[in-house]
Amino acid sequence: SAVSQRRLASLLSTVHALDNGLGLTPRLAFSTWNFFGTGATESEVHDIAASLERTGLKALGFDTINIDAGSLDRDRTTGRLVASSRFPSGLRNLSDWLHGAGFHFGAYNDISGHTCGNGPAAGSLGHYEADAVTFAHEWQVDYLKVDFCGVEMPGTPPENCTGVVGRSCGTVPVESAEQYAHWSALSTALNKTGRPIYLDLCPHAIADGVGTEVPKGKLMYAPPKEWTLSQRRALANSLLVEYDNTWDAWIYKQTSGLIFNIDAMVQATTLSFSGPGHWNYADMLQMCAYGKGVTPGGGMTLNEYRVHYSVWSILASPLVIGADIRSLEKDHPDCLTLLKNAAIVAVSQDPAALPPRLVSQTPPLRSAEATTLTITSQTFARPLSRGRLAVLLLNRGQKTAKLSASWAELGLAVGLQVHVFDVIAQSAAGTATDSFQANVPSHDVAFVILEPEAGAPPLHRFWE
Repeated sequence: SAVSQRRLASLLSTVHALDNGLGLTPRLAFSTWNFFGTGATESEVHDIAASLERTGLKALGFDTINIDAGSLDRDRTTGRLVASSRFPSGLRNLSDWLHGAGFHFGAYNDISGHTCGNGPAAGSLGHYEADAVTFAHEWQVDYLKVDFCGVEMPGTPPENCTGVVGRSCGTVPVESAEQYAHWSALSTALNKTGRPIYLDLCPHAIADGVGTEVPKGKLMYAPPKEWTLSQRRALANSLLVEYDNTWDAWIYKQTSGLIFNIDAMVQATTLSFSGPGHWNYADMLQMCAYGKGVTPGGGMTLNEYRVHYSVWSILASPLVIGADIRSLEKDHPDCLTLLKNAAIVAVSQDPAALPPRLVSQTPPLRSAEATTLTITSQTFARPLSRGRLAVLLLNRGQKTAKLSASWAELGLAVGLQVHVFDVIAQSAAGTATDSFQANVPSHDVAFVILEPEAGAPPLHRFWE
């Protein structure tokens, strides 16, 4: 509404960039949610830390462990956050242990009075400033995921919290301006503590039926379209973008799955809004889960997991592992090798920290023929440091296909010769002139870095 837009504009005039010095590249982390759900325990977190160390994933940069929903409760007398009974030593002791082992400690809460997976319990609504002090000073948190599970839909009355004592209560309106005001209050409270905390927020939006495949009026897990780049930067280091949770499947029940999450990043946000300190986040990785854990889907093939990892990398999404890595060395060593592909991680973590773009799609983006289930191929690119350009060819079809990205599509000069580095093989792959072409198997990618000849101009001038 016009009133909501005026209120949003007013908020923008008073907020400032988050500017906490964190998230200069997309975050690398582990989350307990995909495998453990709300059931993660203190001892299991210790085991995960040991596995990250043993497998070499920590050395690669996966040095943050985020304990998701189910880890908190609220003291019924004091109203303060406390650890759930699954963390008998308390979260400060766990935080100290993780810090001593060289990890960053991640915690969880919700913008409303609810938390996902275990209903009303410890959500932060009405406690933003007190909870910020708990996270920052009492528990020494380095990374905070804040969910949005108490959603107040348009036309729905607020939750009745009369007589509620000793626990959180209440919903947050999903309308753009009202929702933004709550996120802003929480973000400001955390900044006031003086402790830099990587802030990962999960805003929601009501689909308007324009530009996405989500039916008008349905909830989707993405920032409202009305939020500008400046407003988004003022809130968080990463903002969730998806139609539905990531499931461990290429397609799940014809309405969700990996390819739906890819299309949400293309359709439900602005890819150019990613940059140092503020990233579009395609949600936690289902990498190497193979159907195990609490999230549904049944598992994917190694090729499909390669798509998952590679697309998240080139789209500059945070990479948050969620599989049971304690058993990967024994059960799925080939997928662990994929997770440890240093070249894929290097594209994600490129210090230039520039945004990606969709170069082409078949059928074309916004065409009447293009739906998630009919798209057969996509080409993504992301400019990298030293004048290089990462290019990914994705085959979503059922058969091997010859795919290509022309220099015209990539904005490069006709006749230009470049060096090609194969990201998947982690090796040089010769040179290319006028286009990059590859025979890509079904549900797989060709992922390369194009590098200019010595002394030649950078390859991504068309981004400028």
